[in-house]
Amino acid sequence: MSDRPKVLPLPVLNGPTAPDTAPVEWLIRGLLARGAGTILFGQPGVSKSVHAAYILACLMSGVPFAGLKTTERPLRVLYVDFDSTWQWNREIFMAAFRGVGIEGLPAGFYYYSPNSEECCPDSEADNLQTLEALGPAIAATVTEFDIDLVICDSLGQMMVGDTNSGQDVALALRLGLNPARKAGAAVLVIDHATKSAAASNGVPTPMGSQQKRAWARVCVVIEKEEGQENVVRWSIDKTNAKPFRPFLTRLTFVGSDDRLDMLKVEHLGDAGPRKTAQERPNRHDEVSEEILGILQTGPQPRSRFSEAGTYERALKELEKAGRIVRPKRGQYALLDDSEAAPSYRPPERGVTAEPADMEVRTW
Repeated sequence: MSDRPKVLPLPVLNGPTAPDTAPVEWLIRGLLARGAGTILFGQPGVSKSVHAAYILACLMSGVPFAGLKTTERPLRVLYVDFDSTWQWNREIFMAAFRGVGIEGLPAGFYYYSPNSEECCPDSEADNLQTLEALGPAIAATVTEFDIDLVICDSLGQMMVGDTNSGQDVALALRLGLNPARKAGAAVLVIDHATKSAAASNGVPTPMGSQQKRAWARVCVVIEKEEGQENVVRWSIDKTNAKPFRPFLTRLTFVGSDDRLDMLKVEHLGDAGPRKTAQERPNRHDEVSEEILGILQTGPQPRSRFSEAGTYERALKELEKAGRIVRPKRGQYALLDDSEAAPSYRPPERGVTAEPADMEVRTW
C-alpha cells in the first residue's frame, strides 16, 4: 500500500448545503462595502489623502458624503499611514472632523504609522514593516477594536514587492488586507494613477499591475477638473455593483497661512460627460484666446494668469508667434501695447544685465 497521505476534496458548497447570503452592507453607497476592497486613486497633487480624511470624518459622524448615502450610525476607523507621520497629518484629521461638526479626535478613530515614534518604539525602528507582514496585526486590530473601515495610505509605500508585478501585488493584497476584510472591515486603499493609459471609457487606471483592479470590488478615480481650482471629478473605473454617476466636489481649506482650522468637501453635483481625446486639444486654443482677451486692457504681470501648464505653454507659443511680447521681466503685453520696447530676454551668462527696472547685476 502507498504511504502517500490521502488528498481530501475541497470543502465545496452545493444546492442543498449552500447557505443564504446577507445583502451587501454599504458604508458609502457604491463606494465602500463591508468585507470588500476599494481602491481610490489619482495623480499626485489631487489631495487623495485629504479627501480620504474627509471620508472617514463623514463616516464617523454619520454625515452623507458628496450626495452618496452613508450608514447612519457612527463608524470606527483605522488609518494605516505609510506615507507620512502623525505630526504632519494630525492637523488634517482635526480639520476634517471640524468640517463635519466634530471638535477633537473621536474615540473611534485609530491611527498607525511605522514612521511615528509613538507607534514604533526605538526597539522596533530598524525592523522593516511591510503590508505583507502586517496583515495578521491589522486583522487583530479590526477584531480587538471592532473596526468598520481600514484605510491604507498608500499601497506603493506599504508593499515590499514590485507594484508592476502581478504576483507581488496579488500576494501583498491577499496577505496584508484580505485578513481585515475577512474580519468584517471595509478596506480603502489609496493609490496612484497612470499618467497616460486609460480605459476605453476615458477613465484613468491605477498605476502598475492590473491585479489591483482584480482584487478590488470598486475602483474610483479622482481627477482635477481643468480650469476650476480645488475641484475634482469622481468617476468609477471598475465596480461589481451599480455604479454612481460621475460627480464633482470642491475642497475648501479654512485657516491662516500657518494654521489649518477646517476643511470641507462640497458636493457640486453631476460632472457631466467626459471630454473625449479629440476635444481636449481645443483647450489650448481657449486659453490662448483668454490670454489675448486679458491683454486687451494693457500689459499684465505673469501672476494675472493661472499657473497651470496649459497657460504656460500658451504664453510661450503666443510669444514665439510674435502675438505677445515681454516689455519687461515678468510682464506680458500685446505687440501693439509694447511701445516698441524690446522683449525681455535673460542675458547670457557672464554678461551684465541692465533692464530699466532692475538693479545692475552679473550672471
